[in-house]
Amino acid sequence: MTDNKQGSKEVFSFMIPMLEDNLLVPSETVAEIVPFMNVNLFDSAEEGGDWHIGNLAWRNMNIPVISLERVQGQQDLGDIRRSRIAVVYTLNGNQEIPYLAFTVQGIPRIIPVGTENSEMLDSSPNDNGVAAWVKVAGKKAMVPDMDMMENMAKEIR
Repeated sequence: MTDNKQGSKEVFSFMIPMLEDNLLVPSETVAEIVPFMNVNLFDSAEEGGDWHIGNLAWRNMNIPVISLERVQGQQDLGDIRRSRIAVVYTLNGNQEIPYLAFTVQGIPRIIPVGTENSEMLDSSPNDNGVAAWVKVAGKKAMVPDMDMMENMAKEIR
């Protein structure tokens, strides 16, 4: 977090394009953005409706790859093989699941988030996997429910 001249706090975050929406996560929670090439995609991932679409071989670990669109009930994954993977730290220090991987589209960018450029749109949405909807620098973005994602990943282990 940084202080600007007016004294308000800013959190540098990644604005990451998804298929239809944007994902907003603090930059400290993103371990790496990697190409799709190291994903072991499940055979039925593109036709099915499952949110766990494969596993990422990363740093001698198998990280579950989650489609946030599928968690929200959407079926379309777009051109999944052209997507990127955002590897993010889990929040609870779980040694079994230290990371999760999300499919994302486009190129993420760092953006400062503070009271001057952001507003809360919905702090308790009914959307699965979404902790909040916000608007930052004029763009709508979802803040993922990382506790829910971690619990879902625990169930598949």
